[in-house]
Amino acid sequence: MANPGVHGASSSLSISLLGELAVMRDGEPVPLPASKRTRALLGYLVATARAQPRSALCDLLWDGPDDPRASLRWSLTKLRPLVDSFGVARLAADRERVAFEARGATVDVASTQALLAGGIPGLGLKALEQAATLLHGEFLDGLDLPMCYRFHHWYLSERERYGQLRRAVLETLVHRLAGDAARALPYARAMVAADPLAEATHATLVGLLGAAGRYPDAEAHYA
Repeated sequence: MANPGVHGASSSLSISLLGELAVMRDGEPVPLPASKRTRALLGYLVATARAQPRSALCDLLWDGPDDPRASLRWSLTKLRPLVDSFGVARLAADRERVAFEARGATVDVASTQALLAGGIPGLGLKALEQAATLLHGEFLDGLDLPMCYRFHHWYLSERERYGQLRRAVLETLVHRLAGDAARALPYARAMVAADPLAEATHATLVGLLGAAGRYPDAEAHYA
């Protein structure tokens, strides 16, 4: 097992995987390692939330002529201070496996999954708005590693999965708020940003701008 870090036991930790990877301790951002593969390792361990064989992690991110197990060990030494607190070791590791255990930390993808567990249609308006806030960006934005084929394949799959959830939540919100154009507009704009090639989303935004009396904006967007 990993040794506890030096942070106080009362400190709060939150990890965001939707949008750019971010770690917050007591509301303050924690600087992340410069190594993109090390950040990708953190994202993978947090997202999967289960023990992973060291050999599989090596194949995922360090499949090459160098010593992948040494690279993995080095990355874990960089990650432990980010997520561990005094008396709370969140990176559990032995000779064979490594896992991230939340142990009181808030993880946005876990919160999203819990919120949407009953299905999007059954959510109330407040829960839908909360889901839209959580799903504010693309999964691990900027952490694509095309040279690491296995990681890249997993990354693209998760990115599409959360992208579909984001679009579904936004579409449902816009539909529910159709009678309140001003309130629906931010979600309609987010819907266009999430799927800029979908003509229907642009048409919806133009209609809402018109309904809100913003005719020049509606004409400009239509153009």
